[in-house]
Amino acid sequence: MTRILRLRACAAAAATAALLGVGASAVTTPADAAPVSQVPAYLTVSLPAVGGVEVGPGGVPGGSFQQVTVIGRPAIRTLQYPPPPAGVTFSVANLAPWHAQQSYRYLSISWRNLRTGRTGHVNLRHWRTAPGSRGFPASLPTSATVTTFGGPVVATVSVLREQYRRPPLTISVIPGVVALDVPD
Repeated sequence: MTRILRLRACAAAAATAALLGVGASAVTTPADAAPVSQVPAYLTVSLPAVGGVEVGPGGVPGGSFQQVTVIGRPAIRTLQYPPPPAGVTFSVANLAPWHAQQSYRYLSISWRNLRTGRTGHVNLRHWRTAPGSRGFPASLPTSATVTTFGGPVVATVSVLREQYRRPPLTISVIPGVVALDVPD
């Protein structure tokens, strides 16, 4: 009795595979020979930086505790000899709309390669510019590539605000975190 059930199960599986077009084919195409993986070849984790309390005339639209997410990806490497060192491209996920008070704010990303000990930082703008935008934050890019070399890279993201005749002030309550493994 079990042999008959096995034959029926195999016949049902073969019929289902034939209906779905799954199985061996007589002609192989390049698409069949090299399947494309849907999983990225690197691991990345991004947690948003959370801004502080926004009150009074110095506040921005959207209120307090706004989240800003920075995404880190391995940088594109050109095919040349010798190969360029590995790096990371940091980019802002969702740009905030322009507001007069946004023009005083920017992001500071500090990173460290855990394998090599190499460190650095880069500043990014997290809002859209408007015609006539001026000042240091308006001149910043929304994406930047840094040379980190291969290995695990951890970065922290802080939201800063410029002050009149004073150094910038960190206004993020919770710093954001970006962690990824950069291939050699």
